[in-house]
Amino acid sequence: MLEQAEIDKLMSELESLKTELKEYRNRLNSVDRKKEDFFKEKRKISSDVYSRIKEAQGYKEKRNNLTDVVKNTKLSKEELEQRIKTIEEEIHKFKEEKRKILEKLGVENPAFLKKNIKALEFKIETEGLTFEKEKELMKVLSKMKKQYENSRSVGEIEKKLDSHFRELRDLQEQAEMTRKIVQVSAKESQKHHIELIESSKEIDELKKKEQELEEHISKHKEEMHRLNEEMNPKIARLEEIKKVLHENNVALKEDVYKSNSELLKAKDNQVQEKIKTGKKLTTEDLLILQRTMKN
Repeated sequence: MLEQAEIDKLMSELESLKTELKEYRNRLNSVDRKKEDFFKEKRKISSDVYSRIKEAQGYKEKRNNLTDVVKNTKLSKEELEQRIKTIEEEIHKFKEEKRKILEKLGVENPAFLKKNIKALEFKIETEGLTFEKEKELMKVLSKMKKQYENSRSVGEIEKKLDSHFRELRDLQEQAEMTRKIVQVSAKESQKHHIELIESSKEIDELKKKEQELEEHISKHKEEMHRLNEEMNPKIARLEEIKKVLHENNVALKEDVYKSNSELLKAKDNQVQEKIKTGKKLTTEDLLILQRTMKN
């Protein structure tokens, strides 16, 4: 058996260890709370990163779709411009062909010539002309009719010109519409491209903060691990002292508290049984009931 001085020394060491361990647990709780705060902030940022990534994917998809529209429309625009150029060249060729025919025939405008023929025919038929005058006008009329007849081939060229002019007008309208589509789509695509760049910057900043928080969490975990490592030998020593004291029949505060609690619980059960069976309660019973109600 231990001497009282040795028991007192162990009791003093025990209380000192309890105080130290209480401080350690307070520090552990404090570090753990800070770590959880960092965890909450990190989870919020992680959620923001996810939302921004989804948003950025939307910008990217819109930008790419519009870029494809611009690319494909530009191809259509190039085809239209090439067709317009071909039509303009054909129109120029037909105009030149018409000019050469009319120049060869000495006719400026077949339609105007036809109008003059009708006017001359009307004059010959309605005016009282002398034989010589009528003969002279008939020669002129015959020449004009021959010129007009020879110029009829120009009519086919004019039909082709008319068809080409209509096609040219339609193609130019399509080209203008295509130009506007390219312009609007390109502008919208650029807008989404800028949004994507800005969103990517924000994601990078959030990820940077996320990494910083992860580093804080790691440091707090390391701190908690260190505190636990420091506590373990102290806990082991505390349990060792308790064992020695128990072996020497030394009642510890926690043992007394536990014993008193168990005794109070047993007495409370007896009081409850009395209440159930309708037995009379003593003053001690009432005091026990009052203490258990407080606890």
